[in-house]
Amino acid sequence: MNVVADVAGTPVHEQLEKPERAIGVATFNISKHFGSLTALDAVSVEIEKGTVHALLGENGAGKSTLVKCIMGYYTPDSGSVMVEGREHAIRNPRDAQALGLGMVYQHFTLVPNMLVLENLVMARQNVPAIINWKRERAAIAAFMKDMPFSIDLDKPITQLAAGEKQKVEIIKQLYLNSRFLILDEPTSVLTPGEADEILGLIRDMAHAGKITVLIITHKFREVMAFADHVSVLRQGKLTGSGKVKDLGVDEMSRMMIGTDSLPEGKPRSQDAPGAVRLEMEGVTADNDAGY
Repeated sequence: MNVVADVAGTPVHEQLEKPERAIGVATFNISKHFGSLTALDAVSVEIEKGTVHALLGENGAGKSTLVKCIMGYYTPDSGSVMVEGREHAIRNPRDAQALGLGMVYQHFTLVPNMLVLENLVMARQNVPAIINWKRERAAIAAFMKDMPFSIDLDKPITQLAAGEKQKVEIIKQLYLNSRFLILDEPTSVLTPGEADEILGLIRDMAHAGKITVLIITHKFREVMAFADHVSVLRQGKLTGSGKVKDLGVDEMSRMMIGTDSLPEGKPRSQDAPGAVRLEMEGVTADNDAGY
């Protein structure tokens, strides 16, 4: 069998054939301060292996800070991160990746003018000085047969719709052997149909024991439909957690906003409409690709 090795000496086919196995992650009393601001205050969250766990909270609740502590972008002021029951000092994202932790960000990190294939290969930590694209293509095509998404490897990123780009981001993490996957607002740029398709496939992979998923979101519908467990943050503190099936939207809302009743909507004005302030006609806009 012909293989091509990266500069670290690991054959590409061996990188792709590592066994997939979900891993559990937990934070214990994580605290993080930025000057006088307490972004996290002794937050402990356990994400069980092979599940979809939703991290819920309003803007500024501390969700992003918590996952950045898990991924090594921030060093907690106190507390620890546990992977498979063992404490690890995660100093940077490379340490996190070595432990099987990966993150799909709210904004795409793909290189627009590269092909899907090129984005996958170039995402590796160690890329050969001379790339045998024929062998890389064959290896990744074999890898893709076990993926829940079907993506054209020869398509430029600029020609992909938002839902397809999100699929490539997820496939990239699976290609890098991430077994614990953080999704940061994964449906913010997707249509409801695309969101349901992607979250449904991700949930199926988790329940099959291939990955563990932590979703940062503020959408109750997605939590109720796709998550097994939920943890709620408010002003840097954990205000509650539990199985989604045991909680309702009202209870999760109270955890988020800290009141016993949801705020009432402001009644619409009964006044007659006034004079037109702005009028637009025949407006068009190019997409990101310029057409």
